[in-house]
Amino acid sequence: MITHPVIHMERMKEEHRASVSQLLLQGFCNKIQFGTGLNNAQLQLLLERLLVLDEQRGEGQRIVAMQEESVIGSLSLQFRAHSGIPRPSTTVMDLLPLWKGIQGVGWGKTLGFAVRLACLSHRPARGEMYIADVSVHERFRGSGVGKTMLEWVLREAVTRPGIRYASLYVSGSNVGAKRLYERMGFRTLEVQRSTFMGWLFGEQEWNYMIHEG
Repeated sequence: MITHPVIHMERMKEEHRASVSQLLLQGFCNKIQFGTGLNNAQLQLLLERLLVLDEQRGEGQRIVAMQEESVIGSLSLQFRAHSGIPRPSTTVMDLLPLWKGIQGVGWGKTLGFAVRLACLSHRPARGEMYIADVSVHERFRGSGVGKTMLEWVLREAVTRPGIRYASLYVSGSNVGAKRLYERMGFRTLEVQRSTFMGWLFGEQEWNYMIHEG
């Protein structure tokens, strides 16, 4: 019988970084590693550096789902800049601190990682709460954690002044995740097909989905 763990959501703290980088590795290694030659240890190192970089740049909010003292899920929320000026999409130069001087990974591999992150970035529009990623610990998949996290996001969107809709991207091959999003009330606004994205990630089709109200 599948049990539904009691979880609570909170802002990521410094002591959560290692656990969150492991979650991101579990959830996205197939896509991010594709064509880079990075092994799991190298990719986790870069992901942990990325979490630090995002905090330094003020890139939205990283939220964790906690069961007791364990991180069992994580998601990243991004918004339009408070100044009213749209935040530009991430560029390779923005990600320079990730790979400059990193030893044991190699500049070529880390640059490949940075390029993939830049291509996956999204510039939120006015009134948009963008869910940049959602990951659940492999032991808790199918137990309702992802649904609980999305329910929290949708409640959070209602409480934030000026937010009109939540959004996310999901690859065409991730049928299970897309079905979950549809059950949660998301609808596909646009289907994007790109040979270049297929070359980078092994995924040519990406669905841009939104949840209004």
